[in-house]
Amino acid sequence: MTIGVVALLAIIGWFWFRAQGPQEIPEEAPPRVAAPDTSPHMPQVPPLDLPELSASDAFVRDQVARLSSHPRLAAWLVTDRLIERFVLVVVELAGGSNPSEHVGHMQPQEDFTVHEVDGRLVIAPESFQRYDLLAATFGSLDTPGTVQLYRQLHPLIDEAFQELGIPDRTFDETLEMAIRNVQSVEVPTASPEVVPVEGIYEYRDPELEARRGAEKLLIRMGPQNARQIQEKLGELSEALGLSPSGP
Repeated sequence: MTIGVVALLAIIGWFWFRAQGPQEIPEEAPPRVAAPDTSPHMPQVPPLDLPELSASDAFVRDQVARLSSHPRLAAWLVTDRLIERFVLVVVELAGGSNPSEHVGHMQPQEDFTVHEVDGRLVIAPESFQRYDLLAATFGSLDTPGTVQLYRQLHPLIDEAFQELGIPDRTFDETLEMAIRNVQSVEVPTASPEVVPVEGIYEYRDPELEARRGAEKLLIRMGPQNARQIQEKLGELSEALGLSPSGP
């Protein structure tokens, strides 16, 4: 999958990455201290001595691993370019696109399956269950700790975002758009009907089939997993002081 979730999305991007091994922080890279957040709506957070963005993976991996005791989180963090991938996932979700290109390793190993109900082909429960672990891991993140770490790592995140050259908006604004897009998806409570089309399955309902990639991906996770992700994003959004929104 993966919207994996989608997700921080939000932070949900931090545990979607392919295992490739840690990078060492070069000795010549001087540590940087994160500037304190002066937002009047947010309490101060203790600063971190931040490495250079290009050498930040081991540092970020260690910090993020503390946000949950779920065994899957640490395994998903063994990869490269964690900050950059997180930023790319958020940018894709803000635009309503499917972020799978940046997290392809998180595709479920099990096959997508359908079954017949009253002469109709619908997505099988086993297909939704392929995403149970992802949703559970995301839901296990400590919300206050995740928000604090996001603010502490913000200089690195902002640097990675600026390298993309996206004009006229900040990363925080992009993150808010991403969270809203995921929270606003209306996921059917019943298993959607599908039809085979040239070797793949499409939604029979033209309204579902016409939805954007990120929306269709969340629907594919099933109502229970989608609800868990949306509720967690609601917690994160509130803790970040973003404008309220909901599915």
